[in-house]
Amino acid sequence: MIQQLTEALFPVLSLIVLGAVLGRKTDFFSGPSLSGLVTTVGIPALLLHSVLTMDMNIWGMGEVIVLTLVWLGIMSLVTAGLLAVAGLPVRSYLPALVHPNTGNMGIPVCYALFGPQSLGLAMVISSVIQVSHFTLGIGCLSGKFSFRALIKNGPVLALIAGAILLAAEIRLPSPVMTTLDMLGSITVPVMLMQLGASIANLNLSRVRDMVRPLAFSFYRPLGGLLIAWLLLLVWPLEGMQAQVFMIQCAMPVAVMSYVLAVKYRGPAEDVAVTIPLSLVVSIGIVVGFSLVN
Repeated sequence: MIQQLTEALFPVLSLIVLGAVLGRKTDFFSGPSLSGLVTTVGIPALLLHSVLTMDMNIWGMGEVIVLTLVWLGIMSLVTAGLLAVAGLPVRSYLPALVHPNTGNMGIPVCYALFGPQSLGLAMVISSVIQVSHFTLGIGCLSGKFSFRALIKNGPVLALIAGAILLAAEIRLPSPVMTTLDMLGSITVPVMLMQLGASIANLNLSRVRDMVRPLAFSFYRPLGGLLIAWLLLLVWPLEGMQAQVFMIQCAMPVAVMSYVLAVKYRGPAEDVAVTIPLSLVVSIGIVVGFSLVN
């Protein structure tokens, strides 16, 4: 089990380190163009390909989507309340503390713990979170929410198209699926290297600069796990499905939260520092799950 977890996490950590080296030595990650490519092309392709390749019927998919949306709503309300009590700007920090890294972290971790039968559920949860980045996340950071912008949003359209094709039992031609797979494959590596470049260029001159990210790094995985557990008490899932749901909700701060914080001039440095710190906490939770199961 430890070997499987190491194999799942090694590529993620390696890409972050590579991005840190390139961020110090080159200007590959300066400017918004690379982030724009990922958010407008890579993520929609990745979402559509994931939905069309998962082993789950439309009704099971619908239940998981609704459950994840309920979790997002509760997590958002609790987090907003805590931020307000702490005197921190709610709109600036809410997206990062609510959205877990269910994609490039959650999916491989679930595979390592539960095998290929967990991938469909993990991908559906990840798809909902990705869409939330571009609704709740952008709405908070930009201060604007437009239904017109929502229905024109690439990830939203990709998820809707995938659900329609899945419900109609329509299979896209193999060359189209291969194209989607290739386009989606650019997303995770670029995002992880961008994160590494940002961490490498941080300027934290005082110890107290770490206090807030350290608190956030514990809250994101542990708070998400607790709310997921409480929600499953009233909305139970089967054994493996419940465990996958809790693991996904306990993942660290998402890399996409950092990408959006940079794009909309949010607290990018705090988010960047919180990601690796919360990763350590999430790994501890995952190890605990592996030992119990």
